[in-house]
Amino acid sequence: MKRLRLFIAASKDTPDLPGFFQVKYGGEFARRKFLPHLTNFKRDSTLCTKACYEFRKKLPLDFSKDIAGTMLFPSVLPELIDDARMYIKEPIPTHDIFIAVGVHPDILIELIKQVPDAGCRAVIIPREDPSWLTTSLVKKLEGMCEEKSLEYAFPRPFCSLSKGKFKYIDYFIDQFKIGKPRYRLAIDERGRVTDVKVVCSSPCGATYHVASGLIGINVENIVNTANKLWHTYPCLSSSQMDPEIKDSPMHLAAYINLYAARDAQKNLEEGSLC
Repeated sequence: MKRLRLFIAASKDTPDLPGFFQVKYGGEFARRKFLPHLTNFKRDSTLCTKACYEFRKKLPLDFSKDIAGTMLFPSVLPELIDDARMYIKEPIPTHDIFIAVGVHPDILIELIKQVPDAGCRAVIIPREDPSWLTTSLVKKLEGMCEEKSLEYAFPRPFCSLSKGKFKYIDYFIDQFKIGKPRYRLAIDERGRVTDVKVVCSSPCGATYHVASGLIGINVENIVNTANKLWHTYPCLSSSQMDPEIKDSPMHLAAYINLYAARDAQKNLEEGSLC
C-alpha cells in the first residue's frame, strides 16, 4: 500500500464575530492542535509543553510530506451560500484522504462534489462541535459519499475515530497513528513506568502529552496521573451539549482518554517496549 496523501480543509482561526445572517466556524482545533500535531509542532513548539516536545522529537511524527495541501476558508460567512464554488479559489490537489474541520456546510457539500476528481478515496469529517454538522447534514453527506464510492467517517469527537468497515480509513489510522488513543506502558521491578509507546494518538496530540508525563509514575497512580495530564492539555472540543447524544464532545473526549489510561494500566509490560 502506497503512502496516503491528505487534503485538509478548515476555517481560519480569527477573532471575527458574526453579524446579522452570518455564522462562524472556528479554526482553533485545526490551527492549534490538528495541523501542529501532524507536523510534529515544528513551526511552533510552544503549542505543546517542553516535556511533550522533547518526548515527540525522537519519534517520526512529522507528516508534512504526506499533506498534499490545505485550504482555509473565512471563519465568518453568510448563513446560506448560494454558490460555494466562489470560495474554492485554488485547484484541489491530488490526494487520498479528505479531512474537513469546521467548514461551512455549503462549502463542505461542494468540496465533496469535487474531491473524487482529485483521486480522493475517503472523507473524514470530525464533529468537534454540535453546530458543525447536524444529523440531517451527516445523512446527506453519507449519501453523497456512497454515490461517489467514497469511504466516510464522522467521528464525534475526532479522538473516537476507530477502525471499521473502510480500508482506506483503517490505512489512515495506521499510517498517521491518529484516532482513538491507545498506548503501552513498561515498568521496572519497583513498579515505576520506564517507557511509554503511543500506538495511536488523539488527533490533537494530547496522547503524547500524557505519555511524556507518565515516565517515573508508580503503577497505582497511572490512571489518576494520566487523567490530570489530559486536563492540562486544553481540549478544544466543544463543551456545549449535543442534543442527539445528550452529552458534550469534550466530555466524551475525557472519557475516551480515561479509558485509554485504564487499558494501559491493565496491560503493563516489564522491560523495554519494542
